[in-house]
Order: sequence, then structure tokens, then C-alpha cells
Amino acid sequence: MFIAMLFIVPFRVEAKTLRDFKNELEALKEKKASKEAEKKLTEQELSNVNKQIGETSNKITESENTIQELTKEIDSLNEQAKERELEIKEILHFLQIANGESAYLEYIFGAKDITDFIYRSAISGQLVDYNEKLIAEYNETIKKNEKKQEELKGELVKLDEKQKELESSLAKLGEQLKSMTDVSLSIDEEIEAAQKNVKMYEDLGCKLDEDISTCTSKVPYSGGFVRPLVSGRITSRYGWRCYTRNNGQYYCGNHNGIDLAGGDTRIYAAAPGTVGAILQKQSCGGNMIFIHHNISGTYYTTAYFHVKNIKVKVGDYVDQNSIIATMGGTPDTFYYDKCTTGGHLHFAVAKGLYMRDYTSFSTYEARNINPTSVVNFPAYGVWFSNRVQKY
Repeated sequence: MFIAMLFIVPFRVEAKTLRDFKNELEALKEKKASKEAEKKLTEQELSNVNKQIGETSNKITESENTIQELTKEIDSLNEQAKERELEIKEILHFLQIANGESAYLEYIFGAKDITDFIYRSAISGQLVDYNEKLIAEYNETIKKNEKKQEELKGELVKLDEKQKELESSLAKLGEQLKSMTDVSLSIDEEIEAAQKNVKMYEDLGCKLDEDISTCTSKVPYSGGFVRPLVSGRITSRYGWRCYTRNNGQYYCGNHNGIDLAGGDTRIYAAAPGTVGAILQKQSCGGNMIFIHHNISGTYYTTAYFHVKNIKVKVGDYVDQNSIIATMGGTPDTFYYDKCTTGGHLHFAVAKGLYMRDYTSFSTYEARNINPTSVVNFPAYGVWFSNRVQKY
């Protein structure tokens, strides 16, 4: 019997080359020149675009939740199908026993006691009817499974469209985005990051038209994520939020990760991976570390913002026991980081490999997902005291 299995295709992009990255760098420079020539958006326009970003971000979160629920339902249907298939095989075995008279009598008189004898006599007459019913249930389970998988494919397409919509909104907002998000890069910072990225690949000996993945270290395979801190709690959730900053400003914007604070200040890699980028002293995010991961065949980038004492460099292999930095973000010390409100770690997860699959920060933000969807955390505000306990 055939049991439908679920395969989710990882987010993939076409092979990138050093020439591609150089072209993207030039495009950023042209974008800067174009933006400088444009009039600044009015406060009302900023508010409208900001609202659109929040709405799209919420739709993406809803799609991710729907995908998780569909995946659970498909897993459950697969288990039901396996159970019915096993039961059908057992029924067929009984039917084979009852086919011949001698085999039938051998089956009947093989009873251990009178109760078993009565049961074996009665069951033979019920086998055919029950078998037909069981096969019908099995086929219905398979149909439900296939329908759920079609629904899942549709949700994945919708999610991709919503991510592109968000990316487009973020790109249009450009420089003004800085005033609306807790972490972002200005156009100058994006150009600087892209220049560092190009130099890194040049230093590695990558040729202009060579697939970047062939001249860089492979992203190690792993089975899943753990929490990046030994202890602490979530102090701010993923998604749209409003709050009052330290300077008294009431602020609403998209939070593309979660904030973690309290407890141990050492920061660990959330899974085995390769350090993909390090950006220092950014005006809205401070010191940033990006790590590439291959989780069961799907590529992700984890990000760690507002950090200090960086202990890794680009290209380093790390495992989940590697200390990559310590917690920073205190406004009095990190004067250059305009978006921090206190000592904490901003932890984010995105699909694909930032600075390898794509270099635009707006693309990175559009590919952000809720970290709690792939990393196990307790509820908001609840303390955890180790990295692996399930909640």
C-alpha cells in the first residue's frame, strides 16, 4: 500500500557568483544616488507604509501558523494510514489462514481456551466485511492526506507572495525605514556591508563567474536549533508592537526577532553552522552576527544583534556549544546604537543565507520568521534555565 509522505522544498535561489555580488553593490550605489534625489516621504506616507508593513508581517505570521497546523495534521494522517495499513496486513493474514479447510480447522483448533475458540470461529465470518470497511477507511485517510498536502502547497505559495510583498514595501520605504524598526541598515551601511562581502569572496579566491557555494565552506548539516542563551526570558515578542522608548518617544514598528534578557550574558550559536557576516557599530542594531545553518536540508540564517566581545570571525565553523559573543545593548555604552533600549540580545531567524543567497537587508527582513516557530522557548516572560528543556 502507498502512504503519502510530506516533503517541504527548502527555500532555494539560483547560484550566486562574485560578479552578481559586485552588480548588487553597484545597484546599491545607484539606489543611494536615486534616493538622495527623491523628496522625503511625508509623515502621513510614512505612517501608511509602516501600517502596510505591519499588516503584511501579521499575514506572514498567520500563514506560518497555518502551515504548522497543516503539517501537524498531515503527520497525524500519515500515522493513521500506517496503523490502518498494518491492520489490513493482519486481516489479510487471517484470510489466508481461513482460505483452505485444513488451514481453517488448524486455525480454529489452535485456540488456547474455549473463549479463544469461540472468538476464532466467529471472527472468520466477519473478516471479509471488516476488511472492506478498513480498506475504505484507509483510502479515505489517504485522500484527506493528499488534500491537506495540496492546502499546504497553496499556503506555501501564499506565504512566498506575502514575503515578496513585504520585501517590496521595505524597499520602497528605503532610508525612512530606520525610524520604524528596531534593527535596520542605512543605505550607506548596506553599501559598506556589501563591499566587505565582495572583499571576503575575493580574498577566498572566488572567480567572477564561479558559483559562490563552490569556493566557500559548506554549511554543516544539523537536526535542529536550541536556545542561544543558557538562561533568561523573552522580554519582547516577534511582530508588530508599540511601546515607549527610553527617550520618552512612543514608537510603533515591526520587530523582526525576539528580545532576550536576564540570566547568563554569554551568547551561543543556536545550531552548528558557519559565520556568514559580522557588522559592527551599526546605527540601528549595534554589533551584528549572522550565522548560516542547514537544518534537515532547509537553509536558515540566525542573527544576534546588540552584542559585544565578538569571539568569531566570518567563515568560522561553530557548533551549538560555541560562545560567539556576550550580551550588549546598554545605551550608555553603545552610544552608536540608536535603537537599543537596554542590555539584551535581539535574536532573529530568516530563511535562506543572508550575504550569500541575497545581500539586500530588505530581502533579509522579508525572509524573517518568528524564532519561536523553529526554536523552543517558554511563553513570554517565563524564565528558562537551560538551552534544551522543552516547553
